[in-house]
Amino acid sequence: MAETPPASPWLEEVRAQRRAWEARRKAARDEFEARRRTNNPRASARQEAWQEDLRQRRAQRQERIDQERELFRSLGPTPPAAPAPGEQGGEGSYPAPGDPMLKPPGWDNLWYFRSF
Repeated sequence: MAETPPASPWLEEVRAQRRAWEARRKAARDEFEARRRTNNPRASARQEAWQEDLRQRRAQRQERIDQERELFRSLGPTPPAAPAPGEQGGEGSYPAPGDPMLKPPGWDNLWYFRSF
């Protein structure tokens, strides 16, 4: 089992300073928010309602994304479209379904690599 080397004392000091700075910043922000709510309760209520609406819309959007992702994953691979009846075995016919180079007849993918 590999042992982790002990952290440097200066690194612990930097982390402690960062935690103290974040605590001071959070306290100042909380004090500012409390003062704002006291001075203008109507605007504060409107702001909180807007933030709650924003949270709900984001949650709904994320839920919709998750549902669509699950739907997409449940589809699985789709078989290639069958060629037209008159195209059996001729030039430009579809390769076998297991062929890794499956592409439609006349397809040229070079345009993609020329950055068009």
